[in-house]
Amino acid sequence: MPDLPCLLLFTKPARAGRVKTRLIGAEVGGRRLDAADAAALHAASLGDLAERLALGAGHAFRLRVAWDLAPGEPLPAPPPELAGRPGVDAVRQRGCGLGERLFAALADAAREHPLVAAVGSDHPTLPLATVERSFAALAEGDGDVALGPSHDGGYYLIALAPRALSPRLFAEIDWSSEWVRGQTLERCSELGLRVVELPPGRDIDRGDDVAALAADIAAAEAVGGAGEAPDCPRARALLARWGLLPGAVSSLHGEAKKRSSAVSGTSAPTAGAPLVPPP
Repeated sequence: MPDLPCLLLFTKPARAGRVKTRLIGAEVGGRRLDAADAAALHAASLGDLAERLALGAGHAFRLRVAWDLAPGEPLPAPPPELAGRPGVDAVRQRGCGLGERLFAALADAAREHPLVAAVGSDHPTLPLATVERSFAALAEGDGDVALGPSHDGGYYLIALAPRALSPRLFAEIDWSSEWVRGQTLERCSELGLRVVELPPGRDIDRGDDVAALAADIAAAEAVGGAGEAPDCPRARALLARWGLLPGAVSSLHGEAKKRSSAVSGTSAPTAGAPLVPPP
């Protein structure tokens, strides 16, 4: 599929203590997250995003999972959402830091594809349309770089036209800081690259991000039901199990009560009756 763009999904195996380390010890809604919680949220975010990206793989773009692995560690099996999907492959990240790894993976992909992009796996609600928009903007000549700004000062996606592919674009960047986006824009200016900015997004890196995602889901469901909530069923189910979506917890208890009533022949609670005691 050399005529298609290539999207690199940067991720790690979901191992406790190795992923989402900035979440470990964070307190969210009265729950203190541990390493296992952080790994579970990483796996849920990866699954939600992979399922969505799979819809575009093979016809809108080539999807390449770029794994961050320890030396000698074998290439993992693909996420279940991508197993057996056409237009999907996997590689190891290589390089000493994130900048080197990004450039190396993008440069390798650019040898086979006209446009390339990279996205992290901590964006369970990232719309497929945003990825397609980034490639379309470059293909139509609107810019040389498409950048998806994140709320914390970084970026969640970077897409590059051929002339933008330079190691300088990723050099002298204070990764995992609030200055990443600003420094990247400085590099673009230095290199004479035109930038198209995508809609802002949110990484799930810290406790505040988890709380914000839960609040977004709860607010959307309060207005329009589950069908209006952000499209992240795995992350949503995890947050509900953690007690961060009180309405969702009540709903789950209600469904269980209805099923129990149907079996036993007893009546279900009347509408509006609390299924769990208020906090």
